[in-house]
Amino acid sequence: MNWLKNNGRSGHTNPLIPGLTRDLLVLIAVLLLSSPLRAQEPELLWLGEWQHESVAEGITLHRASFAGSLFGSNQYLCVLEVAPGARFDIVPAEEKTLEKTTALAERSGAIAAVNGSFFNMRAPYGSVNYLRVDGQELAPNAYDSYENGRPKGRSTRQTGAVATFQGALYVLKGDAIERWERDIEAEDVVTTGPVLLVGGEAEPVVKDKFNTNRHPRTAVGRRADGTVLLVVADGRNQEAAGLSMIELQQVMAALGCCDAINLDGGGSTAMVVRGAIVNHPSDNRKFDAAGERSVANAIIVTR
Repeated sequence: MNWLKNNGRSGHTNPLIPGLTRDLLVLIAVLLLSSPLRAQEPELLWLGEWQHESVAEGITLHRASFAGSLFGSNQYLCVLEVAPGARFDIVPAEEKTLEKTTALAERSGAIAAVNGSFFNMRAPYGSVNYLRVDGQELAPNAYDSYENGRPKGRSTRQTGAVATFQGALYVLKGDAIERWERDIEAEDVVTTGPVLLVGGEAEPVVKDKFNTNRHPRTAVGRRADGTVLLVVADGRNQEAAGLSMIELQQVMAALGCCDAINLDGGGSTAMVVRGAIVNHPSDNRKFDAAGERSVANAIIVTR
């Protein structure tokens, strides 16, 4: 971990933080490494104004604002860190309807939730990606072109999946089998993508507008020890520019994820903790908690 990048010998100051000596930076590094929010490349995230809140046993909410210091832009991140032992489920909206993430969390008695995968915003509504809940298949993959240009091809937004088995959450990459998601041994499954990290290695990201432009993003990652991170990045306003897919990939790696995948983003991006929105959903184009969009499904956390 190169915490002291751009730093000289002992006693020299770091140009990123004037006035701090190398010895003091070493102390800060040690303190940050001992905090719950461990990072593989902490220099990417350490200039954020972080706040930490214990939500429940083994569940911590981390929030940070970056004043021009994350990818040269204003950003706002929410990271829900969930130690092994909590329960995850995928919950759907009522058939042929959409519901807000807050409503899905409340109906399920969830401690926390984030929005799930991609969906139709017009009738008949519902998921456009494969969805299985409690062992029952509720939706197939809608094979359309999306961004990949093939008339009946699988979108890169369907190349991976989030699955829950006996309450544990897993991030999975698809294989060459045409309908591999149906063979996943899990109670809940939803396909999504693109896949960001597999075994700690970055996956290739298609260069199209969906991936290269900055948008609000939602992602889920898993560390080697089984800790799950639910992550949202705000966007589409002056206080938070949003992330490109490559930037999201780098954030998930910096948070120490071995496996990570993108979920639906844009106006759908929302995180709910104890019944309240903790990020700034963008559908109303204001930097507040009132711009939440209705969605087709959500990933929830319970005990």
